[in-house]
Amino acid sequence: MNPQERKILFFSSAIHFLSHFYVLVFPALVMPMSRDLGLPIAAVLDISFWMYLLYGLLALGWGWISDHWGHKWAMNTGIILAALGFVLAGLVRSLSLISASFALVGIGCSAYHPSGLALVSQGVRERGRAMGINGVWGNIGIAIVPFVVGLLNYLIGWRRGVVILGAVGLTIGLAGVLTPFSVERGSELKKVEKLASGTAMRLFFVFCAGVLFAGLMYRSFTVILPAFLETRLGNVSRDFQNLITRRFTAVRDVPAFQTLVANLIATGVYVLGILGQVIGGRVADRYSLKWSYFLFFCSALPFILIAGFLQNALLIPAAGMFILFTLGMQPIENSLLAFLTPARWRSMSYGIKFTLTFGAGAFAVKIVGAVEQSYGINSVVFLVAGFLVMVILCVGLFLLLGRGQRIRH
Repeated sequence: MNPQERKILFFSSAIHFLSHFYVLVFPALVMPMSRDLGLPIAAVLDISFWMYLLYGLLALGWGWISDHWGHKWAMNTGIILAALGFVLAGLVRSLSLISASFALVGIGCSAYHPSGLALVSQGVRERGRAMGINGVWGNIGIAIVPFVVGLLNYLIGWRRGVVILGAVGLTIGLAGVLTPFSVERGSELKKVEKLASGTAMRLFFVFCAGVLFAGLMYRSFTVILPAFLETRLGNVSRDFQNLITRRFTAVRDVPAFQTLVANLIATGVYVLGILGQVIGGRVADRYSLKWSYFLFFCSALPFILIAGFLQNALLIPAAGMFILFTLGMQPIENSLLAFLTPARWRSMSYGIKFTLTFGAGAFAVKIVGAVEQSYGINSVVFLVAGFLVMVILCVGLFLLLGRGQRIRH
């Protein structure tokens, strides 16, 4: 890569890391906020509704801004807004203002995917590899957020913790603004053989249906994972607590410590997503994009079904393998979308995708809350499996409509 490509990949990866980290801070705070605010889990989940809704719905608007104003400026402005939202969330007291602060986080984070992915897809020649590297950093953000947030909550409380996280985002966003790099509108370094416009349009609509269900699946799983692990693996937390007490010192805040252990386990689950991104990036450059996309989703299904029945340590690798395939497909998915759309509207196309993915994901928060309240937290896993089946059916239709078409780098 030349220096321009390295700058693009560095800042897009750093802000990809932060955008995923920021959006998953809230699930890691569900249990601490429930105890601090005296609210049931379903009521705490409601606080995040506007954050996740705006995170999805505004992606299309950010895509338009990015295509006309510049990918770099949209990406950095978004992360600065999100960082300010965390600072405010740690300072305000009323439920409505806390919800509004998290909503600002959603508004800011919604800028990244239409702007940052367009920047990478147009500004780096080795698109699949770059998408894989970029995806790895996003998954590192996903992987470490439960542990980092759990540790901050244990050491200094959730309010001070989110203020610190906001300060980090402000620093990176301002550095990105001051560093010179750009991509000319409508230009594209990666050259591929394009599909006929009618075929590409039909495949794009089916693709959009699939990512809508994928958004429901992804948000349903991530929003409940730390709390699910804390309730399902309570014996693991107690055993670890007893070990610490016997070998070192008594645990001073048992509920917060149990949350920390559950978040540490969630971090281990998300680490496999990093490996998945590396694999997915290599697959995207070497094999058929459409068949790779289908097989990654099919491979995830048995693991989420198994996770629904396990109540011991085997739940951890089952959840991890589900994450490996459902996050590992992202470089393939983003390369596939770039294949289907022209460069001059690349941010808009990513904006449409993430409006569907994360807009639907916001309603997943409501659905998960209702299912958890009516049937218990364990039932949410089977809800996730149902959404995954719908994704597989949509991608199967994509294969049918795209038969005979060569869709690969």
